[in-house]
Amino acid sequence: MTFFKNSYLKYPFIVVISGLVLAGCKPKPADLPDEERPLFRRGIVSLMGDELKFQACYVNKDELISDHTGKLKKRFARTAAPVFYAELTGDHMVPGEPWQVHQVHLMGGNQSTCGYELSDNEYRAAGNDPLWIADIREDGLYVQDYGKLSQLIFPRKQPMRSGSGFEWHGQLEGTESFSVTLTLEKRWCRDQFDIDYEYSSRMILNGKVFTGCARQGNLEKRTLPGLYTSLLAGANGLDRFVSLDLASDKTAILTQDYRNSQPLILQKGTWKHLSKGKILVHLTEIDGREDNELLIFQRDKRGGLVVKGYSSTYGSKGLRLERAGPERVHRRFNR
Repeated sequence: MTFFKNSYLKYPFIVVISGLVLAGCKPKPADLPDEERPLFRRGIVSLMGDELKFQACYVNKDELISDHTGKLKKRFARTAAPVFYAELTGDHMVPGEPWQVHQVHLMGGNQSTCGYELSDNEYRAAGNDPLWIADIREDGLYVQDYGKLSQLIFPRKQPMRSGSGFEWHGQLEGTESFSVTLTLEKRWCRDQFDIDYEYSSRMILNGKVFTGCARQGNLEKRTLPGLYTSLLAGANGLDRFVSLDLASDKTAILTQDYRNSQPLILQKGTWKHLSKGKILVHLTEIDGREDNELLIFQRDKRGGLVVKGYSSTYGSKGLRLERAGPERVHRRFNR
C-alpha cells in the first residue's frame, strides 16, 4: 500500500500502518490490572539459525524471543529477508528467559521504521488503488482522497461494532454534501511493499468504495513509558548512574547512584506528555522527604530523553538518558 506515487515520499506513509487494537466488548489493555496488561513492543526481528531475536526500537541490545503465533518464522520462510520491523504484544520480561510473543500486529519495514510513530493519530487506514488515507484523531475523522487532492474532516463519533471490527459513520453538509463509512476488520492485509498488517479497512465515500489496510497509531505515547538510564562521569573517577522509570499510571521514579557505597538517592513524582516528543517530570519526594523539582525532557531521534535548559542537579550540560527497557510492571525476576 503506497500513499503517494512519488517513490521518495512512500516510506513515511508505508510505515504508519500497523495492527489495530480495537476497543469494544473486551477491556482495553490500559484498563486491565497491571498483572494482566500485555506488553506492546516494536523493533527489529532477526533469525539466527533456528532462534528468533528481537531488538526493541531505540535499545542497543537484542534478546531471544519465543513466538507463540508462528507468524514471524513464516514470514522469514516466505520472504528470505534477514531482518524486518515488527509490532508485537507479549508477556512480561524475565531476565535470562526469551520474551514470550502472543500477538503480531505488523511485519515489514526496516530499522528506520522506528522513526515513524503516527503521533496524534489513534488509527490510520489507507489504500493504494485508488490512493486514499483516513485518520481517526481525537478531534475528527480526516479523509484524504488523492484522486481529488482534497481533505475532508468529519466530526468524531463513537464507532459501532461490525463483525470482527468496528465501523465509523460521518456526514458533512455545505455547498456539497459528503457521507462516509469506515470499517476496520480483523483480517490480515498485505500491501504492495510486502508489509503485513493485522487489520483490513474499507471506506465508502459518497458511494465510492476504497479498500486497504489499517493500524493503530500514537506509537510514541504507547511506548514512552519505560526505563531510561545514563552513566555520568564524575570527578576523581566517581561516576554517577542515573535511571528514570516512567510508568503508564503517570508515576515517575528517578534514582541516582554515586557508586560510593552510600544509599541510592531516590526521587518520586509524576510525569505527563506535553507535546510531541516532550514530557514534564515533577518530582515531589526525595528519600521520603517532600521535594519540588521540575524537569522537562525532549525526546531525541534516538529515542533518548534529554533535559531541556539549566538544571540545579545536572547543570547547564544537562542530562541525556537512553532507553533501556519497558516500564517496571513488565520487568519480572521470576514468574
